[in-house]
Amino acid sequence: MRLNESTHKTGMTVHAGRALLEETKRFSNEGKAVGEYVKNSWQYTDHEPTVEITIDQENKSIQIKDNSRGMDLETIERRFLVLHQENIERAKGKHGRGEYGTGKIAGLGIGEILNVRTVHNGKLNMFEIHRADCLKDKSEKEVLVRWKEKSKQTKEKNGTIIKILKFRQKRSIRVNNIKDFLQGKTLTETVYDHKINLYLQEAKLEKKEIPFSRSKTIKPNNEQKEFFGDATLIIKIADKRLGEDEKGIKVFSKGIYKAFVKNPPARQSEFIFGDCICDKITDETLEVPIFDSSRREVMSEDSPIAQKLTEFISYNVDVLRKELEKEDNDRRKKEKDEDLRKEADKIKEFLNKAFREQELELQKRTAKARGTIDQKDNLVPELGETKIVVGKDFNVNIVEGDEGANIYDGPGDGEGGDDEGSKGKGKLEKIPESTENTGKEKKSKRKKTGGGFNIEFKDIGIEDHRAKYVDETRTIYINTSHPFIAKIEKMAGGERISTKFMRPAYEAAAFEFAAAVTTKKGQSNLIDDTLADGVIEMQERVDDLLRKISTLNLFDD
Repeated sequence: MRLNESTHKTGMTVHAGRALLEETKRFSNEGKAVGEYVKNSWQYTDHEPTVEITIDQENKSIQIKDNSRGMDLETIERRFLVLHQENIERAKGKHGRGEYGTGKIAGLGIGEILNVRTVHNGKLNMFEIHRADCLKDKSEKEVLVRWKEKSKQTKEKNGTIIKILKFRQKRSIRVNNIKDFLQGKTLTETVYDHKINLYLQEAKLEKKEIPFSRSKTIKPNNEQKEFFGDATLIIKIADKRLGEDEKGIKVFSKGIYKAFVKNPPARQSEFIFGDCICDKITDETLEVPIFDSSRREVMSEDSPIAQKLTEFISYNVDVLRKELEKEDNDRRKKEKDEDLRKEADKIKEFLNKAFREQELELQKRTAKARGTIDQKDNLVPELGETKIVVGKDFNVNIVEGDEGANIYDGPGDGEGGDDEGSKGKGKLEKIPESTENTGKEKKSKRKKTGGGFNIEFKDIGIEDHRAKYVDETRTIYINTSHPFIAKIEKMAGGERISTKFMRPAYEAAAFEFAAAVTTKKGQSNLIDDTLADGVIEMQERVDDLLRKISTLNLFDD
């Protein structure tokens, strides 16, 4: 059967119900949906509006109430109930929000029913739109509007109450989601002529201000201006780590929040935020739109202008991020150096306690040789700073050497060589047997170094020893660049003050300490001048120190 001529379509049409539901997908969370009605309340007014938002978790509903100008029946039918219709302000040639004409049905993105009650100049209008009506056969050409009141006389003041009924999610309505969106995005817009008094659950909301330590303002160069015109990028360094929806740059055009350029997932990016103002991105005459109607807060990848603006933002954010990373590395190094210095002091205290024990042994032996020891005697010997010279305290043998034992070929007075300018040679060894030669212990005249050891962590090269001792300053250096120490540091996650790292550091210092003390004992005549005796002495020192180290808190991982 041929169709009647009147049934032929002369052009493409849109299924009204399905189109409406498709647009509601742009408003899938509470914050974005509620934000649309707050912005409408803020825009359509001739005074400072008050907007109150109330959440009813029990009945799963959200109410947005304002005292703005409200809507009359004509405005509702010609503007509100027409999807994608140009809003009143833009129709008058005044720049403002409402580019897409879809925000009016935002409530149906999160609720089953949108209830509107509005008063304008003494006339009350009230109606509902149901999601369920969008899927009925009759919704092909238009979606049913369930009117409750039309142009009813009232003494109520102007204003509108929007109710989003039957919240669609099984979970509770997220009040914090609404709060964060309103404070971080809605209240940041500057397109409106008036201030707004905004309340959520009776608590007044203010624009969210993120504390920051410093900021940097950047303007595009001439080449960049050819793409996206004049712009101002303000990058700030937050005083705290930012949330996921804060780490990035908000893009504004003519006072309207348009997009969000997220920071790259890299170190220090969690402290960077800011704003970019670029009016050209809302130029409606552009061949390739910078935004679509999805309201996804991102700029189109197909737009050369959007690409260049995004590159401009991302590049400068990364430059600042690298500066912060360097500052952080320098700070960490300084902190590590300070922490290592404190740990070095602990090792120093530990080893010097052991060193004092060795010195006490020397002093006891010296006292035994003399028969007594005068504590006021400035020549109380220090370990490694004594030698045997000609004297009358004990028996000695003369052996070959060049230790300045003050032995002369010519006649002398028996005490030999207290003359500072003398160049006596020879070496004396103390023996228990009676001999014709006698000697005494003499303290070195060299400059004092405090009597103990110093400890330092230092990068002295991967080819150098794990640790090394410098006798002139009595300093044990622990080589942080030695492959073994570096490997331990890596295993410890880069934490040099961890017990995992400090255990081998103590061990390296212990071996150098043992070698140094063994050498000093040889200089103080506490051990025989043989390789075997030196090895045995060092083994004993190392073993003694490791036993003491095992009692420390280095094994409390």
